[in-house]
Amino acid sequence: MNRTVTPTDPVFPSDAALLDAFIPGYSMVSGLLRAYLHVDLSAYLPYLALLAVVAFSVNYLVMRFWYLLEEYCVSTAEIRMDDEISKHLMFWVAQQPLTKKMHHFVAATRISPGMYYFDDTDGERGDEDPWNEQDETDENGNVLDDFDDYWARMKTRDRFKRLRFTPATGRHYFWFRGHLLWFNRVREENNPNASFFMLNPERLYISCFGRNPAILKELLVEAQHAYVGRDSKNTVIYRAQRDRSLTVDWVRCMARAPRPLSTVVLDATQKQAFVSDIKEYLHPRTRRWYSNRGIPYRRGYLLHGPPGTGKTSLSFAAAGLLGLELYLLNLSSKTLTEDDLMGLFHGLPRRCIVLLEDVDCAGITHQRNPDSSSPAKDAPDAASSDPPTVTDTPAAAVAKDANDSSDSKDRKGVSLSGLLNVIDGVAASEGRILIMTTNHINKLDAALLRPGRVDMSIEFGYSAAADIRDLFESMYTAREEDFHSAAEKTIPTTSSFPSITTTTRTNSNNNKTKQTDPLSRFSPAEIRSLAAKFAEAVPAGEISAAEIQGHLLNYKTAPDVAVAEAAKWVRSVKAGRRAQTTSSSGGATA
Repeated sequence: MNRTVTPTDPVFPSDAALLDAFIPGYSMVSGLLRAYLHVDLSAYLPYLALLAVVAFSVNYLVMRFWYLLEEYCVSTAEIRMDDEISKHLMFWVAQQPLTKKMHHFVAATRISPGMYYFDDTDGERGDEDPWNEQDETDENGNVLDDFDDYWARMKTRDRFKRLRFTPATGRHYFWFRGHLLWFNRVREENNPNASFFMLNPERLYISCFGRNPAILKELLVEAQHAYVGRDSKNTVIYRAQRDRSLTVDWVRCMARAPRPLSTVVLDATQKQAFVSDIKEYLHPRTRRWYSNRGIPYRRGYLLHGPPGTGKTSLSFAAAGLLGLELYLLNLSSKTLTEDDLMGLFHGLPRRCIVLLEDVDCAGITHQRNPDSSSPAKDAPDAASSDPPTVTDTPAAAVAKDANDSSDSKDRKGVSLSGLLNVIDGVAASEGRILIMTTNHINKLDAALLRPGRVDMSIEFGYSAAADIRDLFESMYTAREEDFHSAAEKTIPTTSSFPSITTTTRTNSNNNKTKQTDPLSRFSPAEIRSLAAKFAEAVPAGEISAAEIQGHLLNYKTAPDVAVAEAAKWVRSVKAGRRAQTTSSSGGATA
């Protein structure tokens, strides 16, 4: 007998088959519910469909509402990780109470975990600096007299790095100056434009309610001030680095304590003239004066002389004295093109120092005279106005000419004309201070030395008697930083290895433990007397400042011993030079 389908049947067989096609497994699930729970799923399908429609509609409306809210009622600042402001923001966020309340965060030993080739946290170590005075005392505040006790503590501590916590991927809400803000960290997957330095390409977003983004700009300015402020007492050094996209840009490599200008061995008149000229150039009236007369606002200096006489030291000391950033550029790199060089100079800030060291060794100074018979190449090194060095011997000159000839054939880097155009071409950048150093000024092309490219030239020679005396006094004069209080978190400005010292304990109200400097046993008059004796023992005009400093560093706390051993040391230096000269002559003959 045929079954008659009545209107009360909830779903026709064709409908069940249709549902099974759209919802795989519907027949099996509905059959199981009907068999074991006596529940007819088809009777609830209209309600389930209505619930799905409502859920979809609510989700769509919420998303649409939030989109419109963000579009018209929310201000957002986007920060890209390949820009320096991203480091500023992450540094600032890592110091906020927000990081202490987060349940989802990133733990790392560096503020910018994406930076692979360098650590940009060297300027913010503070109390974790390995030379901090906290490391010179034990748990009770007693100064560690014995080196073994001190080093046993230090070698364990140096294995650990300070952990830094930053917000993880997602949104994080916080309050800033009475405004509700949210920090959004988004990871960019498969970004072809990601820098080679960025292991995790990301973007940062800072948002707030309202159409006025002033609070966001205030936050970014505060973050920038906090980041830059950590280096307010340091000299920041940048170098050129190529990323994955083959673009060369300036990369912050370190921040060092400034070097006092008094430690540079150079005639006081020359030092003062050099610093005064830079100050005059940086004065705003000078820029206006240049502009009003159509003169390019640039300044160049050439420091020349034998190795170890203080050319690089003067550049670093000038940067520290004036609070300028120092940009190092290696012209000897064969991968550096002229376009890269032009881009690097265009990326310089308005006021900075660009240091090109040993431009005579860059392989570009003889390209205008490729013929080996040219006067520039045939001129003997002995004709140089520089004092003779080991590299000025005839044998060394022959070997150097052979190397120069080989390098000029294989070189594919920057040409001399390219360097000249970058320094003072039509499209050359303005506002920077260019300092070039060389050991042999006679090897430089005359076009590189003309006024406009080199505005001031300073010759460095071997130390005179007055320079030797001043260097000795500078090394051994007791300073306040040498015996400061352990309660004061002062970071020493020297990077030399700490010597073993004697200490005294003082029972003051604030329970400070002080350290006695071993140099304090010598009065200023005794130091001056020893300096005069040392200047008499060291021949003037024959020893470089670096060599003298190397000798004095062997007797950091014993100036009297340094004077007693001076004559023996001078003889060893001269013997070493003669041995090097003989070796160079023998190698060239062979």
